[in-house]
Order: sequence, then structure tokens, then C-alpha cells
Amino acid sequence: MKNKSLTPQIRFKGYDDEWQQAKVRDVFTLGNGYTPSKANPAFWTNGTIPWFRMEDIRENGRVLADSIQHVTPEAVKSSGLFPAGSIIVSTTATIGEHALLIADSLANQRFTVFQTVNRWSWLKAKYLLYRFYGLGDWCRKNVNAGGLAAVSITDLQKYDIDFPSTAEERDSIADYFDNIDKLLVDTEREITRLEKMKQASLQKMFPRPGETTPEIRFDGFTEPWKKIRLSQIGEVRMCKRILKSQTNEQGEVPFYKIGTFGKSPDAYISYDLFEEYKRLYSFPKKGDVIISAAGTIGRSVVYDGKPAYFQDSNLIWLENDNKIVDNTFLATVLPMINWASSSTTISRIYNETVRQTYIIAPSSIEEQKSISRYFRNLDAIISAKRKKLEKLQNLKQSCLDKMFVNTTAQ
Repeated sequence: MKNKSLTPQIRFKGYDDEWQQAKVRDVFTLGNGYTPSKANPAFWTNGTIPWFRMEDIRENGRVLADSIQHVTPEAVKSSGLFPAGSIIVSTTATIGEHALLIADSLANQRFTVFQTVNRWSWLKAKYLLYRFYGLGDWCRKNVNAGGLAAVSITDLQKYDIDFPSTAEERDSIADYFDNIDKLLVDTEREITRLEKMKQASLQKMFPRPGETTPEIRFDGFTEPWKKIRLSQIGEVRMCKRILKSQTNEQGEVPFYKIGTFGKSPDAYISYDLFEEYKRLYSFPKKGDVIISAAGTIGRSVVYDGKPAYFQDSNLIWLENDNKIVDNTFLATVLPMINWASSSTTISRIYNETVRQTYIIAPSSIEEQKSISRYFRNLDAIISAKRKKLEKLQNLKQSCLDKMFVNTTAQ
């Protein structure tokens, strides 16, 4: 089906002419990847030629210079290598993923390889890399019926590729998305760096097993840490169960079940029901620490006192009445506890398990607060970076939808 208009929704200033369009069969020669026989060591031993699989895209992104596995020249068929500048698209099993090859190489049989024919060599691969997001969407919507999920070369050859008539506009589009991708990569690397920093800090700012002082401390604190049983801190309780029929998709008071507290609520309840349950049953007060008792066991938050209801036995809270441990420090240390022994796996923890569990904490409340403040600040930075990453991902997707002619409905 031909589009009525070959003009994208969003364009750079100075460009207003209609785009052009051509069939894949006119622009590319298509071929299938393959796997050289694993039974022949001569094809694989000391290989130097990149041989790409889906794992390479997952590991290294959509511009591939080298691969995880390599083959020897003996493994190459008479048709030769796929030249640099080719684009591979997964058309079997996992459908619609693609990457640009910037080295002469091979790929396995899950991929269809797109090589521009000579008279189309001016249509640069960097522009096509981003245009192929649309082709990937089309592939996912045009999988063959029955059997192994696949998209045939015959169908691919009929697909319409659209492009601006000028090299300047094509290059501007490619450069724009290239810059977004660089920002995405930099942000992902920063998140990874911060997460590693947090893990290293947790290891160095808490004592090793059997020890009472950590490797790194804030200035002014020298006293040994002390072992404290959680039952010494306060009573361990759980909320009364609320039935699904008592909740709504919208409402006045957020309702949290296992694994979602501190994030988006699972549902809502009325303020009247919230007040009734608080009056009839035990309920956490501001400053108490809520603990995930199933799923991601030990995940903890400090209840801020705002109206919110936390569901039944999958969530336990610890009343921090004695104030021998700062509540924010407690929420920091609880996820570090190994709630299962080395020989046992558990799917949930119970009140008595929590009561009998020990933590090790600084004697000084001020040192506890300093540690928890450090990790709260670090978590806030990581959270901000993750939000930035999400915004960039959404921006890229929106631009992919609006800066190319929409051909996914072909």
C-alpha cells in the first residue's frame, strides 16, 4: 500500500520537498546469514572474522565492529563476506532487531543481510540504520502464520524504503539520532558507574562478617559497631488484608501490594475505608520501616505518614519505638541481610524471622544518619539518571515515529 503523503510530521528547517520512495528489492541485495559447521574445528579455531549473533546486538548495540565469536577464512562460503556498510535484520525467532556492520563479517541464520546495490551506494548506511527501526516494526507485524516465527525475503523485497531527496537532510537526520544514541550510551554508562560505586560503598562502609569496624568511615567516628536484634528496636507487625473488591482503579488513598510500595500504587481505596482500617487494626506510623516479606525480600522504605495502605502478610513493618537505630539507616541495611541460609531458599519471611534477625550498626545515631544520608543522596542521583535515560528513550522513539514517513502500515 503506497502512502498518500511522503512528508514526515517533523523536519529540520529549510526542507519542504516531498521524500522519495523505493522498494527494498531495488535498493538492496538480500541474503541469509549462516552458521559454519561446529563439527569442523578448522572453521572456528583461531578465527579472526567477526560472526554476529543476537547476543552481539544485546551486548554491543546497533553499530557492530567486532563480535563475540569469530570464524576462519575456511568457513566463508563462495559468496564471500558481508561488506562493511551492510545492515543485518533478525527475521527468524527474535523478529525485527537490526544493526549496522562496520567491518567485513558474517552473521548467523537468524539474520537477513541488506547490502546496497552500486547505484544506491549514495544512500548512506548511517541514515538507513535509523530508518530500519521502521522496518523492524513492520517485520514484527508481518510474521508468517504457523511454524517458526519468520519474515520471508520475498515479503521484505516488497517493503518501501523512504528517504529525503537531499544528502544534507539525510545526514542531518542521521547525525541527530547519532547524538541521541551517544547521550543514551553515556547515561547508561553513568548509571552503571554509580551502581558499581554504590556496591563498592556498601562493601567498604559496613563491617565484614565477624568484624565490628568498617574499612571506610566518616571523620570523627571511631567506636566499634554493635550487634542489635530487630526485636530490640520495636514490634514487628503486618497490615490487615484488603479485598480486591474493596479497591478501585482511581481513588483517594494509594494501595500498595508486594514489591510496589514506594513506586506506583496497585490500586486505590476510599479515605473512609483507610480511616476505618487504621482504627480497627494495627497500622504503621510515620517513621516505621516497611519491609518486603516476599518477592524482593528485604526491600525497605520508611513510611512518610502520608495516607497509603500496605497489603497483608507480604509486607511487614517494624515499629521503631526505642530509637536505638535511625529509621533511614535501618531501611538502608535491611536489604543487605541474607534472609535465607546458604543451604535454603525462601519465598517469603515471617514476623518471627524478622524479630530474631540481627543487624550490625554504629553505636552513634549521628554516624548511622551520616551513612544513610550518603546512600540516600547516591540513590537520588541514580534515580535522576534513570529518569533522564527514560526521557531520552522516549524522545528517541517519538522522533523515530515523527521524523520518518510512517510506513509501518504497509
